[in-house]
Amino acid sequence: MPTIGLSTSIAPVLVSHDKGEEVYDVVVSARDIARMFTHGLIQIDDEHQRGKNSVTGKQVYKQQKVERWTEQLLKDEHVFGQLTWNFRPEETDATYDPDQEAFVIRSGSATLPDSAHRHRSIVNAVESIERGSTFDPNMVFSVRIWRVPASAESEIFYGMNQEGDKADATRSKYLMQRNPGERVARELVRRSDHLTEDNVEVVSNTLSARNPRLAAFNTVSKAIEGAFGEMAVEDETETLVYLLNFWDRLVSVRPELQLLPLPERQKVRRESLSASALAIHGYFSLAGRMHAAEEPLESLEKLTAPEGEEDFMALSNPEWQERGIVVPAERRNGEIGLSVRNALQTRRAMADALADRIGLPARGQRDLETQLAIA
Repeated sequence: MPTIGLSTSIAPVLVSHDKGEEVYDVVVSARDIARMFTHGLIQIDDEHQRGKNSVTGKQVYKQQKVERWTEQLLKDEHVFGQLTWNFRPEETDATYDPDQEAFVIRSGSATLPDSAHRHRSIVNAVESIERGSTFDPNMVFSVRIWRVPASAESEIFYGMNQEGDKADATRSKYLMQRNPGERVARELVRRSDHLTEDNVEVVSNTLSARNPRLAAFNTVSKAIEGAFGEMAVEDETETLVYLLNFWDRLVSVRPELQLLPLPERQKVRRESLSASALAIHGYFSLAGRMHAAEEPLESLEKLTAPEGEEDFMALSNPEWQERGIVVPAERRNGEIGLSVRNALQTRRAMADALADRIGLPARGQRDLETQLAIA
């Protein structure tokens, strides 16, 4: 990669367009990619990539994928496609020079809206030379260079990772929302004092046993989309306000839905359905039904148990087995325990159970009453 004074110049450049932006296609050697990565001239911004594990604080990436691609590089059997760099205009001084037909970098670092795994594997392959591999550091790779603000990187990441080899839907949806339901979910998580990123996982679709959060963002988003259907854009604000009030009242009734220390969250998971993904779908389905029926939020008080009675959300409540939500299952030690079935049918069963609890008709009954009223 030649230099001009204190600048770095990459040539030749093919000027193209993507997402309405002028972009620059170049080829760069593995040696230069590794050098730039090592010296911080290429950086991974976790806020606009796959994020950091909310428990360990480490960058989220799939080590097995990096190792597999590194091995393919060493065997010259890789299929990499195009790498992606972005030089943010607000942070860098990097431009296309049409006179030199070169992309000139005067200051700043490229971020990676996509292809972080492939960059890691290229660095690994170059470093393997010192250990005796025959990898050719002059091997070149196609790179598409963008010059867009940091805020636009989320959309690039979404476009690259929600098709083909996808990142977790939680991360992609949290970075970039594509419909009113996803936008309402994002704003609900951001604005509710009982949710926020401290209580909702925004990186992964699943919660580890040591993750104290209530739910993954994808669960919240899908639950809202399922409960409110194809929401009109003009209804977003009203729905968001309703859900903020709904969730405030729900947490006052079911305080285990708020932020909890890990030991308390684990205890709730062991003993109750109240903080399960199934229940999250049930709560938002209930919100949709209450909103449509203009049921007052005070009715949520019925979701708690009278003093001295067993909590109806307890895993041991026979009602859950009667509804097919909880089934007996053999554990590793041979004992018979209870297991929660998370399926479309059990989501509906949970929603009906919550509706029954506060006195709303079940979905099928409500639909029949609506049809009779119209007739």
